[in-house]
Amino acid sequence: MIRINAVFFLALIVVLAGCKSRQDRMITADGQVLSGKLESIEGRHIVFNNAETSVEYDEGRVFFREGGVSFRGYITCDGGKITIRTDSGEKEIPIREIKSVIWSNPADEITVTVDVPAVDGWVNTGLYVSRNERIIIFATGTVSMETGTCGPSGIDYFSTTTALVAGATNGQLVMAVGESGPVAAGSTWTGDSPGNGELRLAVNIPNRECTAGVGGTYAVTVIKTAGILNNTVLYPAVK
Repeated sequence: MIRINAVFFLALIVVLAGCKSRQDRMITADGQVLSGKLESIEGRHIVFNNAETSVEYDEGRVFFREGGVSFRGYITCDGGKITIRTDSGEKEIPIREIKSVIWSNPADEITVTVDVPAVDGWVNTGLYVSRNERIIIFATGTVSMETGTCGPSGIDYFSTTTALVAGATNGQLVMAVGESGPVAAGSTWTGDSPGNGELRLAVNIPNRECTAGVGGTYAVTVIKTAGILNNTVLYPAVK
């Protein structure tokens, strides 16, 4: 019994040590991978492991652990919150909610707005993206399906294998890049491009051969932004 308790106690120490060892990570633009503690951020100046690192650009883009909205702006951090200063004001976000921050050239970002009618099938956005870039999608509007009316997230509990994306719900906004398979996007979507090529958008309707009762349009804003390649990226630890 003593031996079992000793083993259990040792395992507990290892687990607790692992919990305490969670560290922030940073990848610099030249490929260095750093682990340790984020001390502060002031625009281009980052203090990491008590050493200051300067990035090339004043603004960064913040991505959230839960996905959805992403913000770009002048970033400061001194403690448990990150503050983003944008043209529309300041936003304070607990650092535990942030998945990553990427400092990149603002010239690498392109924003397009397109209308996606439910009956038109695939709509070309005119935006070419590659696997080393990220896509941010915001969609609004209402469409009608044979199974009801919905927004870009689609109608819960209604899907069909004959739709453009079998795993997506009826009426959901979907996307495809080049020759890659289509992906359910919904009202907000953020992620690395699934392929190389032109970005296309569509409304996932059950039967393209019969559009009776189908109508409406989604207004979609798409932001193409730089990924992690050749940029400074911060990954705050989950605490």
